[in-house]
Amino acid sequence: MDNKPLELQAEKLIEHKLIKYGLLVTKPSFDKEGTDLLIIKDISTKITPFIKVQCKGRTLKTNSSVIIKKKYVNENFVLFLYVEEENSKDDFLYVFFESDIKNWRIEKESFDLAIPRNFQTKEEFKKRVFNKEAIMKIENILLRQAVNQLIKTSNFIIIDGIFLEKVAKETQRFYQKLYPEKTFQKLSIDAIVDQLLTYTHIERKNEVNCYLIYSEHFNLEYLVDIGEITKHGFFMGDMPESVGCNYNLYKQKTADIVSFKVEELLNRIINVDNILLVADDFAYVPYLQDLKERGVEIVIFQCSENSGSRMYHQFKWANVIYPLGLAMGLKEYEL
Repeated sequence: MDNKPLELQAEKLIEHKLIKYGLLVTKPSFDKEGTDLLIIKDISTKITPFIKVQCKGRTLKTNSSVIIKKKYVNENFVLFLYVEEENSKDDFLYVFFESDIKNWRIEKESFDLAIPRNFQTKEEFKKRVFNKEAIMKIENILLRQAVNQLIKTSNFIIIDGIFLEKVAKETQRFYQKLYPEKTFQKLSIDAIVDQLLTYTHIERKNEVNCYLIYSEHFNLEYLVDIGEITKHGFFMGDMPESVGCNYNLYKQKTADIVSFKVEELLNRIINVDNILLVADDFAYVPYLQDLKERGVEIVIFQCSENSGSRMYHQFKWANVIYPLGLAMGLKEYEL
């Protein structure tokens, strides 16, 4: 049986109940480590305690089960299980924490919970009913993170694919006119990211996550090598690709307006040290200002004013043509 529709229903129900108890809940911008939702403590600060939530749903007519990968389960991972009886339509919501899940049966690299037909009479389920006590446990996990400072931060690169396609064409035309005899390398997302990080002197000791949002109505993938072409994206569960210069790449090819998707991502960001934004749209400025007030370092790679930029702001910025030129194989003295 396909449980996906029920799990989406469960996700909405769980989000509603958590918000009802005063918790902040957001949908992550990627599906990583089994995360469907994030419970966060205080988004107004740079370092934000959070809990990863996985939502499972089962319609029960006979016995069923739930399987969770071992690598997902740690102290800030919580599983919500929504069970609906097929005949009576009665439904039940349970919550399992790290210690609960690690008591399940072990199957190779996973933990396996059996759900018998008479599950609601079993002590294992009675003790895990979602209630105020479960909320207190969730709040205690968030508190421990804040006190012990266990939260890791990362660096973000966010690329507006519409802008990247436009400026890549302009950069190629500019340098081809300047060096008509020269053969240029085809731009690749690896080379671009590498040059952005080098240009800004960002240390790579923390995780680097690159988010590329591009339009299905344009042709970025023919101009820039971005790897495998996918029509789904990280908002819907895309996993990062393993790429050549030690970063995680998340791609979304969308039929919607790209700037709306970028704004949505900027509004969801937590626990980040630096944001490198490749864009030239004033609509992003209010979101960036909010992040700056939380202590996040912002650098925008955009066009210069002489090249027609109208993105006026107070952030650090650099002319995007230079890292793109280097990514095309030019030397610094040729820029």
